[in-house]
Amino acid sequence: MASDFIIFQSNKAGLNSKESYVVTRGRTSFLRILGSHPHWELMTATACEDHGHINVCSDQLRLVESALRLGIELETSPSVEKDRAGREYVKICIITQHEDRNDTEFNKDLSAAFSRFFEIYDSRTDLRCRSKDEMIDLYNNIAADDLGNDFYLGDGIWLSNDGSLHDIGR
Repeated sequence: MASDFIIFQSNKAGLNSKESYVVTRGRTSFLRILGSHPHWELMTATACEDHGHINVCSDQLRLVESALRLGIELETSPSVEKDRAGREYVKICIITQHEDRNDTEFNKDLSAAFSRFFEIYDSRTDLRCRSKDEMIDLYNNIAADDLGNDFYLGDGIWLSNDGSLHDIGR
């Protein structure tokens, strides 16, 4: 099922981008691609498409964690940001099609990254059902510093360096 994704040109109004795409599976959007050749930004989707045929992923914590894990694997220093409406999203990476890469090679690499995202997403369960060791591992992979500060995952949920989750709001 990880390979069952489709990339559509987005019709979302208000996006400040020359090109806009959404990575979907079924009628659900998971990722958004904004920019123009040769540079695009890959991020999690925060809103449904305007035509109403594609809805945004409803499991935002799972989406955020999956995006953070993909960014960690890609070594891109992913970050949690807020859009103009105050919704949190993960900025995963900048995608660049270098001059020496033809479209076929470039699209193959993108397809592999999107497939990996869905493999991660599909393997994730509710954060609250994870083992302490798995949560500590997640913290160690995404914490920006060695100060032991809590890391904001999104949706009001914070992850502590001891692997515990706290719903302390935004």
